[in-house]
Amino acid sequence: MRTLPLLALLLAACPAVTPGGADDDDDTPDYPDVEEYDFAAAAPWFACPEADSLPEEVQVATVFDAEDAFFGNLADDPDGTPNRRDIDAVANLPTADWKQVGLWFELECPESGLCDHWDRAGSLQIALDPDADEPEWVELSRYVTPYRRGMCQFIDVTPMANLLQGRVRFRNWIDTWVGPGHAQGEGWRVTAKLAYWPGPPAGARVSNVWGRRSITVGEVEADANVDYQITPLQFSIAGNATRVEAHLITTGHSFGNSGNCAEFCSMTHRITLDGQDFDTNPWRDDCDQNPVSPQSGTWEYPRNGWCPGATSVGHVVDITDAVTPGEPQELDFDILLANGLEYDNGSPVDLLPYTFVSLKLYTY
Repeated sequence: MRTLPLLALLLAACPAVTPGGADDDDDTPDYPDVEEYDFAAAAPWFACPEADSLPEEVQVATVFDAEDAFFGNLADDPDGTPNRRDIDAVANLPTADWKQVGLWFELECPESGLCDHWDRAGSLQIALDPDADEPEWVELSRYVTPYRRGMCQFIDVTPMANLLQGRVRFRNWIDTWVGPGHAQGEGWRVTAKLAYWPGPPAGARVSNVWGRRSITVGEVEADANVDYQITPLQFSIAGNATRVEAHLITTGHSFGNSGNCAEFCSMTHRITLDGQDFDTNPWRDDCDQNPVSPQSGTWEYPRNGWCPGATSVGHVVDITDAVTPGEPQELDFDILLANGLEYDNGSPVDLLPYTFVSLKLYTY
C-alpha cells in the first residue's frame, strides 16, 4: 500500500454542503418538530420498522428497488448470464439540513424463492466522485447475508449525511457464487433506501482511509505480515475540529486455519495514533439470538465481527484526545489475537484467513 501524502485525508474529505433548511438572515432556522428514531434501542439487530411508522416529515429516497444480485458467467460466455455480484445505481438525493439519516437495507429471495444457500459477505458503498471511471469508494454499510432467507435492517448513517445529498453513485457487492439455475440458490434481490429527518445538521466531515480492503492475517514473515500490508498514514485534521471519531468495520473470514481463524477466532483490531493505541474486539457471541431465524447452516455460532443475516455496524471510537488539530500526525493499524499477540497461522488451509476492513474518520 502506498503512503498517502500529508493532508490527504483533508483533501479526500467531503465538501461542505449548503444547508437547505436555514434562512441566511436568521440564525435560528424554523425546523419541523419531528421525533427522532431510536437506533440505539434497535441494536444490535436493527430490524426494520413498519414502513408507515416513520413520521410524515421524513423524506425517503430509493437507491435500489428489488435489484437482482447473483453470480453470472459473462466472462466465460458473452451470451450467458451477466455477473451481478456488483450492482450500481446513481441516485439524486434530497439536499437540506438533516438531523438524522437512516439506511433501510433489505434482502429478499429471487422470484424463484431460492435464496443463496450460504452466508455471504456484502458491502454497500458510495463513490466520492460519481463521474470518475475508477472512483474512490467509501463504505456505507457492511453485512453478511442469511442462509437461505431474507433480512431487513435499518441503521443510523447520520455521520455521513453530507455525502448523502445530491447526485450520488452507489455500489452494492455480495460475495456470492450462485446464480440462476444453480443448485445452491439463485442469489438475492436488493433494496436500499435512505430516510431523512429534517432538523439541525448533524453530519460530519468524512475522511476516507479505506473503503473496504482485504487483509490477510496469520502470515508472520516480514514480507507478508499485517505490518507489511499496512503502511502508516500521514495526515492532518482541520485546525477548527472539536471532536474526531474513527469508524472501524471489520469482519473475519475463512476457517480451518490455526485457531479456526479468522471467522471463528477472537481478534483485537488496533488503531494507533502517534503511539496511542485504540483497541476494539468485534467478537459476536449473540448470533443464536438473531431474530432473522430460523436459518440453515451454522448461523448460531459466535463469530469474529459478524453474524449471518445481520449488519456489522463496527465500532465508532472517539480519538479526540489523541488528535492535535492542524498538526501532522501518523495513523497505523494492526490485527492481533484477542490477547494482544501476533497471530501465527501454523496450519494454513487453501483459503488463508483474512479480514475485510474499512476505516473512515468523522470530524466535527
